[in-house]
Amino acid sequence: MATLESYVEALIAELTRIQDPGTVPGPDKEGFSFPGQIAVGNDRFITTTREMERLIELSSRELKRSDPVLSRSHTDSEWNRIVRGAFGPALMLIDLDDDRQKNARTVLAAVRAAVSGPVKTHGPAEHAFGCTLFSNFEVAPFSIGPVQFEPRPAWLERKLTEGDVSKTTARRVMRVWSGGKPRKRKTSVDSIREQDILDAVGKCPYVCSVRTEGLASEAGRLKAQTAARLALTGIALRWAVSSKALEGFRLLVDPSVRRQRSLVFIPKVKTLCGGNLMGLPHGPNISPGDWAKELADYRDYFDVVGEAINYYLSRDGKVARPRLMNTFAQSLLWFHEGCRDEVELMAVVKFSACLDALASGGKSNGIRSLVRARLGMQDENPIRKDGPTMRQAVEEIYSSGRSRTIHGTNDKITNDWSSTRALAEQFARLCLLMSLDWAASNLTSDDPLALKR
Repeated sequence: MATLESYVEALIAELTRIQDPGTVPGPDKEGFSFPGQIAVGNDRFITTTREMERLIELSSRELKRSDPVLSRSHTDSEWNRIVRGAFGPALMLIDLDDDRQKNARTVLAAVRAAVSGPVKTHGPAEHAFGCTLFSNFEVAPFSIGPVQFEPRPAWLERKLTEGDVSKTTARRVMRVWSGGKPRKRKTSVDSIREQDILDAVGKCPYVCSVRTEGLASEAGRLKAQTAARLALTGIALRWAVSSKALEGFRLLVDPSVRRQRSLVFIPKVKTLCGGNLMGLPHGPNISPGDWAKELADYRDYFDVVGEAINYYLSRDGKVARPRLMNTFAQSLLWFHEGCRDEVELMAVVKFSACLDALASGGKSNGIRSLVRARLGMQDENPIRKDGPTMRQAVEEIYSSGRSRTIHGTNDKITNDWSSTRALAEQFARLCLLMSLDWAASNLTSDDPLALKR
């Protein structure tokens, strides 16, 4: 089995090989036009071949695999760039005529030392996204764990107070948000920040801010977006039809509200273009007072959602209840994706995955155990008047919907799955709500299996 040291040895061998004239492939060889380059300092570069690039990427993977924190704090592309940049100066430390194993150890030690610095320098950051929320734009700022929601004027005032935005920029941004048009500004760092705010918030009435710690730039941005969506899902769960609420809860980076147009031609019939609206411009209507009461009445519930988000954003996963929070983070994410999916059957698959995650696996038997424990429903009791039994409902969602679709054996894929989707969403929502409520009442438990007892 190949090791990190063997990759570095092979890299040095390849570097040695291309020292001979004519060994670097030209435009018609190996499928690429130009060789790569890695900076080594003092405006000098090492020419690389495709094989060298492959070996550097393999080395990067091994270095990342050896440190679990890196998998949480850096994307693969970010880490590859860091490692690739470290190899240039490291390769300049050796004489290619020396013992190759000794050279490999020297290069690897230098690379390890170089990449350990960037890992430790990623401090706290706050990621801000324009977002829609309630139809009432006057809800007071509130937080769910590390995620904060604020009307955009309140957010701008906070940024001004914290020194992240200048008085001039704040004044000009507010003027734009009020429908005005400020005079053209001389290009500067401050003017660029002004445009950044206008682009990132857009016409959204709210700003969602996510605090991260110890995450690299790209990883922090991507995880902050997902954390914001988890928080929006936690809010939407308070509504009976959560998917409808989520249609109006959107980050500016998400697909916007849009009308889908379609042309239909029927022989000997004149038809006009049809269409349907995807998404809503804002979420449900709720007064500031009613939402404040909701936050107060269900504070424990929102705290557990925040706890799950903190786990998801954690650089090392060392939180109070990592196993249980891992379960909740996955369940919330699956529920969010089920609500967002435009294909009915795929939504059934994702809501079923939400239930499966809460049940810690176990297939339909595990889900029924979860439903019995959290919802108090028995297998052979109807879920509603003249409706299917709980066992039949779970079989429809899990076996007929999820399992057969995933395994490619669903012979009813062409059927309408909208009713099953609604049923799956209802079960997933209620089980998720009651499981979060259970976690709020059992603060010392870190056992996901306890959700089924």
